Amino acid sequence: MDDYAREMMELKTLVTRSLEKKGVLAKIRAELRASVFEAIEEEDRVVENDDGGNPALLGSCNDRAKQLHASPSGRLLTALVCEYLEWAQLSHTMKVYLPECNLPKDFWKNELKDFSNKSGAEGSRSAESGPMLLDVLEDRRGGSSASGARKDEYNWRYDAEDISEEVLRHPPL
Repeated sequence: MDDYAREMMELKTLVTRSLEKKGVLAKIRAELRASVFEAIEEEDRVVENDDGGNPALLGSCNDRAKQLHASPSGRLLTALVCEYLEWAQLSHTMKVYLPECNLPKDFWKNELKDFSNKSGAEGSRSAESGPMLLDVLEDRRGGSSASGARKDEYNWRYDAEDISEEVLRHPPL
């Protein structure tokens, strides 16, 4: 390898590392994935409208996921994931997630509104509060994020006394 090629390889490595450290490369990859899914979804709409053919992406959700999405709990789970993705500003991930699940763009908003109305959580939520999924997890653990009773933020996941014996004994995958 000549000096020019070696210098170009070193420059490429340096730029790649720099972009990865800043999170730029991950964002570009996510945006590219989202754009690919959008292009396929758009083509699916054309194919579906023109000749009623099978779409390549829409409806590609596996049977296990389809069954889950058909149940009230499954729709709520999906809605909570979507709300988290929006809260975390992961719009590119959302653009991939919904079409892959064969779900309409904003279906999850009504699902969460219904859940909030039934659970009485609507009035207690503020724009600054975390995603509703976090509230559900904290409620499940016995705490309540609305009261500020978070257990050392995210460190609760690593408390050995909270893990069942069965999980501790399970061999690594």
